[in-house]
Amino acid sequence: MKYRQQREERKRHELTVKKARGTACFGALAAHFGTDTPKKLELRIDRRDPYWVNGDLSLSNKYLRWRQGGAAPHDNTLAQVEARTAGSVRLGFWRDLPLWELLALQPPPLPRLHSLLEQMPRNIRKILFFEQESRQTGRLSHGIPDRSQILAIRNLRSLDAFLALLCLARKGELVENDPLHFLPAACAFDILPRVLYTYKPLRYRWENLFECLHLTLWSRIYEHGAKVRFHIEVVREGLASLDADPRSTLASMTGIRVRSLPTHEIDLPTSHIEAVTRT
Repeated sequence: MKYRQQREERKRHELTVKKARGTACFGALAAHFGTDTPKKLELRIDRRDPYWVNGDLSLSNKYLRWRQGGAAPHDNTLAQVEARTAGSVRLGFWRDLPLWELLALQPPPLPRLHSLLEQMPRNIRKILFFEQESRQTGRLSHGIPDRSQILAIRNLRSLDAFLALLCLARKGELVENDPLHFLPAACAFDILPRVLYTYKPLRYRWENLFECLHLTLWSRIYEHGAKVRFHIEVVREGLASLDADPRSTLASMTGIRVRSLPTHEIDLPTSHIEAVTRT
């Protein structure tokens, strides 16, 4: 019975990840064409009239399936979208984003996480690795990053920084290092509103993405039974602030150093976020 429950939980989570990926692909098209109506997208991209002469529907409904999260674009559709948008919509980028791999219930193997970190842009690699050591040895050394390095990645507030933080948090999960897991996970939560605001495909029906992130990152029970709650309302408030003023400064739960991780559950309010880290 326990095995069956775990299998059902895994299937539900995989479906939620598929929904998040499908809606991101659909959101990329919706942002470019200014509509989230599947019929209009099919007319503009596939050049298909919504109806046959006899009045029967001729839609393939593939864009509707993306929006519902039941499918992802095929390679031929990627080429078609690129042709219709003159290369403006990188649909393959969103379909194959490492984010979906990092959202699996079981974290990717350590070599894969290291590979993803090594493929990060130069500004992130400069924070994590020493270039002189790389030139001398021909390889990068994957140590445990300190607090200043993780916060420096957070301060980039980019999608690449968000993915790097997820890699570090899942690495902390693999090596059973609570501080290494918590700080990158909390930093990822801090910059999520900015990432959603900047990258419109991820913002489209982003609640599916939040659900995946919450289950894999933000529902962990730490040493001594400590658990930190990450509220979806905080993200909504952050998005509302950015919509009102893109230069808004959002509250940060990782901006203040606290010496010890509490031994009880903390309910973070939506109006103020306290820092909770462990040294």
